[in-house]
Amino acid sequence: MPTVSMPRKPARSKTTRVKRVRNIRSIRRGDHIEVRSGNELYYSGEVRDTAPGLGTLWIRGDEGTRIAVSVEDFSIWKVVA
Repeated sequence: MPTVSMPRKPARSKTTRVKRVRNIRSIRRGDHIEVRSGNELYYSGEVRDTAPGLGTLWIRGDEGTRIAVSVEDFSIWKVVA
């Protein structure tokens, strides 16, 4: 499991919205998500794979790194254009 990066502020345009995901079964490969803890953004990127039974998502971060995210540790937000 990767170590948690430092929180950062969301870097999105004023026309971009996010919606909290309560059930990761609604997340599909290719969706763009933000991973948060509280109000702090830790990761953002494109979903590469999901394992709803494990409560885990794998994303390709904005920096190109592959990140495994547990929904028990973070809240997931889907970026809606």
